[in-house]
Amino acid sequence: MHKVILDTDIGTDVDDALALAVLLGSKDVDFIGITTVYGDVCLRSQIAMNLCSMVSREIPTYMGEDKTISGREVWMSGSEGKNFKDLDSFTPQPTSAVDFLVNTVDSQPDSIDVIAIGPLTNIAQAIESDQDFEKKVKRVWIMGGDFTQSRVEHNFKCDVDAARIVLESSIPISILDLPSSQKTIIRMDEIEQIRNAPVFGTILYTEIMSWIEPRNQDWTIPHDPIAALALLAPEFFETSPAGNVLIDPEGMSFWSESTTGNVVLLNPVQPELAVQRMIKLVTN
Repeated sequence: MHKVILDTDIGTDVDDALALAVLLGSKDVDFIGITTVYGDVCLRSQIAMNLCSMVSREIPTYMGEDKTISGREVWMSGSEGKNFKDLDSFTPQPTSAVDFLVNTVDSQPDSIDVIAIGPLTNIAQAIESDQDFEKKVKRVWIMGGDFTQSRVEHNFKCDVDAARIVLESSIPISILDLPSSQKTIIRMDEIEQIRNAPVFGTILYTEIMSWIEPRNQDWTIPHDPIAALALLAPEFFETSPAGNVLIDPEGMSFWSESTTGNVVLLNPVQPELAVQRMIKLVTN
């Protein structure tokens, strides 16, 4: 059983909602809490709580950092929450996400896996606020970066300083970067499978279509649920040797193998099977 905290910027790209559905659909997850980050964290928390309520789950949800450490302006699409009803009926926990992360990890050392699928501001602030956090968290699973150096990936670009603090810490980290996540694609056949899910089908289908139609796509990439799946179904992934990561001032990410490193890279070697496992968890 995995004790999990999900740290998310849910509400913009649909993949955060898919990741939450994956975790809710897994019998191997002891879901400790949800922390939201980046921009309107109250709205993001309400979206997460709404999804949890659909399967009669009350996962404690905490509002995190709405601004970036780097000072970069927050970007939101403006469509967040538009497909959800009665969001104002959900009230997040009063404790801050950073305090929740620090206190929970402190009380359960070497037990908590944090799945971080948004900008890394909350995790960085937890490191900065308590020197024991990085010693006591079991592992952080990240979707972010591009270790081919072909571009600066969104989650890192949003808060470069936060990415640097987290990736250059001593925390054990497993990371799915952008080129690796792009090996997994869900097309209309898979989207129809999700649409037929007994509980989440309608809302996830609506969220997917709201994301892809303005982009003239009939497909999307499930970056975040695949990062979550790496914890739950490691058989679909190849894991690199340990290494170290450096983040340059623009957010470009560099990994190098090192026997003393704390970061491993994840590569989905069976991407089609990984997507089908993801869909099975979403459609339980």
